[in-house]
Amino acid sequence: MKRHFDHFCGIDPSWTGKRPTAVSVLDRQFRLVDFVYSKDIERIVQLLRNYENTVIGVDAPLVIRNETGHRPNEKEFLKHFARFGLSLYPVNRRRYPFFFPEKLYEALKTIGYSFQKGNIFEVYPHATILVLFNDMRVFHYKKLRSKGKLAKLEYLRKKIETFIEIPDDFNVPQDSIKSYEDFLDSLVCALTVGLASERPFLTFGNEDVGILLVLKP
Repeated sequence: MKRHFDHFCGIDPSWTGKRPTAVSVLDRQFRLVDFVYSKDIERIVQLLRNYENTVIGVDAPLVIRNETGHRPNEKEFLKHFARFGLSLYPVNRRRYPFFFPEKLYEALKTIGYSFQKGNIFEVYPHATILVLFNDMRVFHYKKLRSKGKLAKLEYLRKKIETFIEIPDDFNVPQDSIKSYEDFLDSLVCALTVGLASERPFLTFGNEDVGILLVLKP
């Protein structure tokens, strides 16, 4: 991964395509400069056309070649991070004959993003949160009920804002807890690839099976 990108993009995609995908863009100073929340792949692609020399972190598998079980890069990741209590949901062709992030990746390749070019990576927000914000412990917030989940998300936002500047006039998407969670997850994805441009990181997998990038503990 090169170290001189001008923008850092984080994408928290819907796995089915039935819900919106959250896309955040940061500048080199880690200021939030753009955001879109849409089901429309073309709208996402158009957003990225506006930002040259960008690296993207996506919270999802982008290549699925295995019929069952975990993908090879997921297995590599678990060898390093399972001891911290982190797990990964197995993604395979049998479970997901259609997988929206794969379709999104194919669209992004048409405008120059690929594992081969080193400007797009799979990332895992739980790993980033564990390393940066929670003393190498898993931060549980995904499966909580509304009131408890909102409190956890507010805590997470405060941690994120120690790195990322969210403009005062930015309309934070809070029409639902899900949209707020997706927004914050997209910020963590962008922060992951942004920090990887200046500090040590690990990668799992390869250009053929997908490259998962994780900040080094």
